[in-house]
Amino acid sequence: MSAPSEKLPLSGLRVIDASHVFAIPYATGLLADLGAEVIKIQAHTRVDVMVGHGPFPENLPGERPWDRVGSLNTVNRGKLGLALDFTLPEGIEVFRRLVRVSDVLAESFTPRVLKKLRLDYASLVELKPDLIMLSNTGYGHTGPWRDWGSVATSLEATSGMCWLSGYEDGPPSKIGQSYTDFLACWTAVYAILASVYRRRRTGRGQWIDLAMYQAGAATLGPIIMDYLANARVAARIGNRHEAMAPHNVYRCAGEDRWIAIAIDSDAAWQALRRAMGEPAWARASRYDGLAGRLEDREALDRQLCSWTAGHDAEPLAARLQAEGIMAGVVENGRDLLHDEQLHERNFLERVTHPPESGIGARRYIGRPWQLSAARLAITRPAPQLGEHNREVLTGLLGYSSPEVDELEKKGVIGTEIAAAKNLPPLALEAMRRNQRIGRPDPDYREV
Repeated sequence: MSAPSEKLPLSGLRVIDASHVFAIPYATGLLADLGAEVIKIQAHTRVDVMVGHGPFPENLPGERPWDRVGSLNTVNRGKLGLALDFTLPEGIEVFRRLVRVSDVLAESFTPRVLKKLRLDYASLVELKPDLIMLSNTGYGHTGPWRDWGSVATSLEATSGMCWLSGYEDGPPSKIGQSYTDFLACWTAVYAILASVYRRRRTGRGQWIDLAMYQAGAATLGPIIMDYLANARVAARIGNRHEAMAPHNVYRCAGEDRWIAIAIDSDAAWQALRRAMGEPAWARASRYDGLAGRLEDREALDRQLCSWTAGHDAEPLAARLQAEGIMAGVVENGRDLLHDEQLHERNFLERVTHPPESGIGARRYIGRPWQLSAARLAITRPAPQLGEHNREVLTGLLGYSSPEVDELEKKGVIGTEIAAAKNLPPLALEAMRRNQRIGRPDPDYREV
C-alpha cells in the first residue's frame, strides 16, 4: 500500500468508497485530495451508469471505455481501485475484512440493499465498533419515501428548488446539471469530517444518514420561513431580484455571449450610468431610486441590453467591475477551461494517466478551497478497473497470491466488463440538435 503523506490533513485515514454516480464519489475524491487513502469499490459485473453518458477523450470509447469516462476519472482521482462483486459470499467476506481495517465507509445504495446483504451499519459496527459510515440516498432511511428511487431532476422538484426556478409566466424548471449531487457531495464531506473530529475526541464512530432531498430543501430556508411567518408562497421571478434593478443577464457581441449585471444600490446605478456614458434614457429621474427602477425594470432591461450588445463580454465585465459594479461573464465550458482566475488558483489540475490508458494528460477540477498550511493537489489519476485488486488484497487484507488467483477465477474480482466493450462514440451532432450540448469545439485541448 502507498505510504501516506504526513503533511496532508487526512493522512492516515482510510476510506471505503462503495458509492456510484457523482455525489459521494466526488466527496471521497475530495477526501483523497486531503490525504485520505480512499479505496474505490468498482463494479466489474455491470456497467456503471456513467459509462453510457461519457464523455470520452476525443469521443473515442476505446477497448476499455469504463476506464475512459471523463466524469468517472474526475470523481475517482486519487483512489485505489478494487473491482469486487460483493453479492458473492467470497466478495462479502472481502468487503467485511476491508471494513475491519478502515475508518470510514461511504455508500449510496437504496436502504434495502445492504441490509439484505448484512452489510448495513448495524451489522458492520459489530466488526468495527468505531466505524464511521455514511449512507447517501434520495430520501433517507426513514419516512414514507425511504424506498423511493430518485435522480437529480426529481430531487430538485421534491426539494422545492424547481418551483422557484423559471420565469414568471413559465413552468417550474430544472436548475442545472445534477445540482443536488453537488449539495450532497459538500454536505457529505462536512458530515464525515465532523464525525472524524468527534471520533478523535470520543473514540466513537457513528452512522450518517444523508438524504439528498433534504440537502436541497436546506437551501430554501428563507422561502420556508416566509411561508411559516407570512403564509406567502414564493413565486418564480426569472433572473430578477426583489430588491435590485437592473438585475439580469444581457446579450453581448458574438454568438451566444452574455453578461450578468446586478445593481444593488443607487450609487451602483450612478456608476453604471457613468460607464454607459450618461445616455439620455438613463438620466430619467424615476430611475434615481430603487422603487422607480423596479417598477420600470422591463424597459430598463431592454435599454441596457441594447447597450451591452455592442460590447464583448469579457472586457465589459472587467470595465464594470473597475467601476464597482457587480458584473460577470456568463461562462460556458470553454470559458472555464481558459479562465485566468481558475488557473491562478490552480483549480484545473493537469493529471497524467498511464500510457496504456491512451488518455494522456488531462485537466480535472480540483477543490473549491485552498489551505494555507497544506499544499493540496490531485495525488494520482483515477484507477483503471481493478488496477489495485492484488495490492489491496495481499498488501492490506493478507490474502496470499494463490488465494487472489482463485478469487479472480471465481469472478469475485475482475478487470474487465464484457457488456461494455465496443461502445459507439457519442452522437455529438444529434446531441447538439436535441440541445443536450452546445457546439462541439475541435480545439478544446488548446489552453
